[in-house]
Amino acid sequence: MRIDDRLIHGQVVTIWVKALRTNRIVIVDDDVAADSFMQDVLCLAAPPGIKVDVYNVQEGIAALGEDVPNRDKILVLVKSPRVAEQLYKGGVKFKALNVGGIGAAPGRKNVFKNISMSDEEIATLKRLMEEGVEITLQTVPGEKCVSFASLVSKL
Repeated sequence: MRIDDRLIHGQVVTIWVKALRTNRIVIVDDDVAADSFMQDVLCLAAPPGIKVDVYNVQEGIAALGEDVPNRDKILVLVKSPRVAEQLYKGGVKFKALNVGGIGAAPGRKNVFKNISMSDEEIATLKRLMEEGVEITLQTVPGEKCVSFASLVSKL
């Protein structure tokens, strides 16, 4: 499970997919699920041979809650902590969450590299952490990885 507001982009295509040996990308986003053009763009951006599925949140809960073969080879991408929490509360129990890209915007403060969060997003991640989800902030494999737990007192 990865939060990256850009969804499929260069780092995901060239680094994360290879590092995780992913054979399928699942995007869970209500807006993208309702936009067939954007779905086409994201499918074309994926590496050859990588299956891409796009679901709204409710469809994502249903699809990821099933007993999926090779689940460990699926990279789930969401744009925000809110969607990650919706999936978790909906029964998609994940042990780890990587935060890789949340862009700067009004009401957000920079917390690590290119990752900015609002107070609401920080509170959402705290709730997931309290549920036992290990949350890390890391833009690409091989670069410095920071535990969200180590930042909480500073946020």
